[in-house]
Amino acid sequence: MSEYILELKALSETLCFRDFIEFNPCLLIPEERIREYCYENLCGHYGKHYMCPPIIGSIEEIKFRLGDYNKAILVRHTEEFDVTRDKMKVKRSKIDFHKRVLELENFLNQTGIDAWGLAGGSCSFCIECKAISNKPCKHPHKARPSLESLGIDVQKLLDNFGLDNNFYPDTIVWTGCILINDRKDKFK
Repeated sequence: MSEYILELKALSETLCFRDFIEFNPCLLIPEERIREYCYENLCGHYGKHYMCPPIIGSIEEIKFRLGDYNKAILVRHTEEFDVTRDKMKVKRSKIDFHKRVLELENFLNQTGIDAWGLAGGSCSFCIECKAISNKPCKHPHKARPSLESLGIDVQKLLDNFGLDNNFYPDTIVWTGCILINDRKDKFK
C-alpha cells in the first residue's frame, strides 16, 4: 500500500469512517438503469441541481471522466438515530459526511495527487441549488455528486465487497468514494 494511502487511511480513521476500501475504479460502471431512478424525479432535484442529472452529464460523459482515475477508495460512515422521524438529523448527518469526504479529497490534492470526492446523497450545502435560477454554483469548491447521480449501482458495489447494503430505521449509513489519479503521466 502506498505511503499516501496509509496516511489517507489514518485520516479516515480520525474522521470516524467505518469502512475504507481501496479498489479499482473500473468497478464504477455508470448505468442508464440507475439513472432511470433520477428520471422519476422522486427527490425533486432532476434538472434543478448542479450535482444531479441531467446537469451533471450523460452516462457517456461520466464514463469518460471516470477514466481519468486509476484508484478508488470506498468510504462509509454510520450513525444511529431515528432515521424515519428525525429528518433534520439526516440532513445534518449528510452534510457532515460530505465535509468528511472533502477532507480526504483536500488531503490528496494538497499532496499533489488529483482526487475527486463523491458524497452520499445529493449536495445539500444550499437550501436551494442555484441551478434552479440558472446562476453559478455558490459552492463549486465543495459541491460534489453522489455515486447514484453518476449512475453507479451502489448496492451492487457494496455486494462486491461483502458489505451490508440494507436500510435500517434506526441507523443511517452514508457511502462515498474518493477517486484518485496518481499516475506520473497525468499531465501528458
